[in-house]
Amino acid sequence: MRADDEIECTEAELQAEGIRCGSFDPGAVEPAVQRVQAERGWKDQEDVRRDLSNPRDEADSAREADEHCHLADEVRLFLEGQGLYDIRCQNDEWVRIWVGAGDLVVVPARRYHRFVTGKGAALRYVQPHGGRHLLMQLYRVSDDRTRAF
Repeated sequence: MRADDEIECTEAELQAEGIRCGSFDPGAVEPAVQRVQAERGWKDQEDVRRDLSNPRDEADSAREADEHCHLADEVRLFLEGQGLYDIRCQNDEWVRIWVGAGDLVVVPARRYHRFVTGKGAALRYVQPHGGRHLLMQLYRVSDDRTRAF
């Protein structure tokens, strides 16, 4: 689902920005996670479940909707629910990526982005990483231009 002013970009354009998208079988996520970990030399992962009817989960989701970056790549393999990533391009424009079960997204380190959970109340993804401290959210100053909605 796209807004009228959105234009589609190619996989090559995403790759030129350092953004990686892919797909996997959400019923067999472990081989996909192991492949990501092996490619990056990572050992850790988190299985994240969010239910927006839970106030804590709602607060976590609200923080992700503000523009931020991380010191390492953010990798997510989506198992349930849906959402969207807005990721800053190198020219400071946005690219929007809609995600759902079976989608893998890699946001490059130090690339500002925001993530908004879809209308469904439940979201689940696996997030492999090289250390939780590298995924600490570093926020850009928020204003009406940088907020997701």
